[in-house]
Amino acid sequence: AEIGIDVRGPALRQLLREHGLRERDTAGDGMRFLFPPAIVDRALASAPREFTLHTRGGQPHATVGGDRVHFTPGSSGLKILDHRSGETRPANTRDFIEYIRLCDGLAHIAYPATAFSTNDIEPQVSDAWRLYLALLNSEKPIVSGAFTEHGVPRMAALMQLFRRDAADLIARPMAIFTITATGFFRYGEDSCRNLIDCAAAGIPVEIVPVTLMGLIAPVTLVEATIFHTADVLAGIVLAQLIRPGTP
Repeated sequence: AEIGIDVRGPALRQLLREHGLRERDTAGDGMRFLFPPAIVDRALASAPREFTLHTRGGQPHATVGGDRVHFTPGSSGLKILDHRSGETRPANTRDFIEYIRLCDGLAHIAYPATAFSTNDIEPQVSDAWRLYLALLNSEKPIVSGAFTEHGVPRMAALMQLFRRDAADLIARPMAIFTITATGFFRYGEDSCRNLIDCAAAGIPVEIVPVTLMGLIAPVTLVEATIFHTADVLAGIVLAQLIRPGTP
C-alpha cells in the first residue's frame, strides 16, 4: 500500500483506526488509509463466494457468484425515450411502473434495477420511492441504492415489510445496493454511511467505481484497470471490516 484510500465518513474512519490501519498523507491531498496486503487477503477470505437473492415472497430466485451471468437493465438513466410519442423526456412514476412490470415479465431479465429517477417526486425521497414502486409491481429481486446518507435505513425498512424481521431479511436478501467509489481512490461520506447501513441490514452490496477513462481514471486500459481494482478491493475491505461475511 503506497497511495492509500481517502475515506471521508467519520464513523468508518474510526472503524479503520480501531482495526489498526495507518493514515498517511501520501499524495499531498490529505490523510489516506493504507491497506496492507494481509488486511486485503483477510477481507477476501471472509467475503462469501456466492449468495442467493430471493423474491419478494421469500423464494430463492438467483444465485450470484462463480461464473453465473445475470442480465439486468442499467441504472441511473437521466431521461427516457417515450415509446408512444418518440419524445426524449424526463421520466415520471407511470413510466417507472410500466418499466418494472415489463421487467417482471421478461424471463431473461434476472432482476430489474431502479433504472431511472422519477421527476414527479422530491429528490430527497426518490430513492425510497423507486424501491417502493419496484416492490409493489414485481416479485423479482432488485438492484438499487440510496441517493443520500440517510436513504438505506428507510429502504431496508420497506424490504423488511416482506420478511418476518430484520434477521429474516439478512437470511433471505431481496436486493443488491450499489456503493460508489467516487474516483481518485476516494469513498465519500454518503458512500461510507450507506456501506455501514447496508452491512448492518444484511443488504448485499456491489462496489461500482467511477472509472471514467481520461477524466477520473488514466486513459490507458491497463492503468484504468488498476484504478478500478484498487477501489473495488478497498470497498470489499471496508465491507468486511464492518461485518465479516457480509455479501
